[in-house]
Amino acid sequence: MSPVPQPIEADTAISQMQFDRTFLGMIKDRLEEDKHQIGHHFDYCKDKPLREAAVMMPLCIMKGVLSVLFTIRSGKLRSHRGECSFPGGKRDSSDESCLATALREMEEEVFISPMDVDVLGEYTPMPSKDCTMRVQPYIGFICTPFNDISEIRFNTDEVQKVFTIPIHELIDPANQKRLVRFRESNYMYPVWHVKEESCDVWGLTAFIMDGVLRRVLKQGPPGALVCPENADIQRYKPLPPP
Repeated sequence: MSPVPQPIEADTAISQMQFDRTFLGMIKDRLEEDKHQIGHHFDYCKDKPLREAAVMMPLCIMKGVLSVLFTIRSGKLRSHRGECSFPGGKRDSSDESCLATALREMEEEVFISPMDVDVLGEYTPMPSKDCTMRVQPYIGFICTPFNDISEIRFNTDEVQKVFTIPIHELIDPANQKRLVRFRESNYMYPVWHVKEESCDVWGLTAFIMDGVLRRVLKQGPPGALVCPENADIQRYKPLPPP
């Protein structure tokens, strides 16, 4: 049986996480230089027209610390109720691009203006669960810092709650619960356990974040981890929504 790769770890420079504009520039450079390296491949449904969607992985400064912003989806929604996610949704006919979709969705969900977002780059697109939609992830930095999570307003029709996790905690292997299989593919990703919120970051959100952090940290492949041959990597089994 092949050994199972360990979750990502930070290099010394990143783990110290001294945030400044130079650091943001480094993130941009690392995302750009790996932009055309396809780290994973998925087949899309050929029986239906392929639709487009986009998500934004938002970075922000919370209490002086570089963090990632997450939403917990509202129980009013038809799908993925109560799950941790990034702002995002389907591309409208009025959206000039998928980037416009991601920025619009973030403004609709958490009231962050596109004018307050520095787009750092993008990650390799991937399909929705039924493979009928191409999801394009972007990474953006919210320029206005926050001193408390209560300063981030949100649309209660779409979002139940918002929270942030410092990047230095995300890259701490102790907070990566375990490696699980991504859907029915031969790829795997770490699940992040959020003790303070009593929830896990898993699925497409965790898959995207894992790939982005790998590119930024220069740890492992630029895309997803491949399940070792004969390794018993199971899919994540979420709790039913409340």
